[in-house]
Amino acid sequence: MLFMCQHPPDGLMSPGSACSVPAVDDVQTGPPLDAPAADLALSATRYLRTRFRERVTVGDLSEHLAYSPSHLTRVFTSVVGTSPMDYLAAWRLQEAKHLLITHRLGVVETCHEVGYSSVGTFSRRFLRDVGTPPGSLRRIADRVAERTQPAVSLLVPSAGRIRIRLDVPEEKRRALGPAPYQWVGTFPRPVPSGLPTSGTLRRHIDEVELPIVPGSPWILATIFPDGADVHEQLAPTSPLVARLHVPVEPVPGPITLPVRAALPWDPAVLVALAAMVV
Repeated sequence: MLFMCQHPPDGLMSPGSACSVPAVDDVQTGPPLDAPAADLALSATRYLRTRFRERVTVGDLSEHLAYSPSHLTRVFTSVVGTSPMDYLAAWRLQEAKHLLITHRLGVVETCHEVGYSSVGTFSRRFLRDVGTPPGSLRRIADRVAERTQPAVSLLVPSAGRIRIRLDVPEEKRRALGPAPYQWVGTFPRPVPSGLPTSGTLRRHIDEVELPIVPGSPWILATIFPDGADVHEQLAPTSPLVARLHVPVEPVPGPITLPVRAALPWDPAVLVALAAMVV
């Protein structure tokens, strides 16, 4: 199951230069991204990430960036794949995962540390988007630390299937080690939030076949290095990612999808994928 990419095969892009996304085996992985849109996304996500404990509104963000709320929301969503407030909510949960796993905080303390006033609301959203209750994440982290993750598939009946081949640049492939964790899956939205509808985990870079599921038109992928620690598997901060909208028309043969480093404004990989197999 997994998450996101687009843009050039090397995954590198600076906000100061326009970026036109290439076709991948005649399948477009995303719209062209110009410099103003990239600058807006970068500035907005930096603001949200540094103020996730506060009660930030779209009005606060638009005032800070000197854009109208409607223009800000439209451009932000087109670049990032989700709205500013959804991005903020996701970042709060990403920080919560970090506090639970690394600092071993309790659920109540974590809830308040990331800006929630209601433990019930925090717990429900955490379960929905991360895939496990917050109180269970530390126990899952202990199990992940004790064992090697096996290959696994989460498949559902479907009328069609699509084959995906991830293209990892050689320098990144060497850094991943001999048996990296490759997650590829289908999601309802272009963000890695909530459990995937279908997906696979492989312990090396491999071509996979997934069902085409109505209502889950996004194929998201992520790769963790061989030997990734618990935090990197459950709350990654700089994963390699890939993203593709399932083509409307059937595509013969596998689609080669370029993998890139996560961009500064990419939504957090919220779903704790390793929790699905321990």
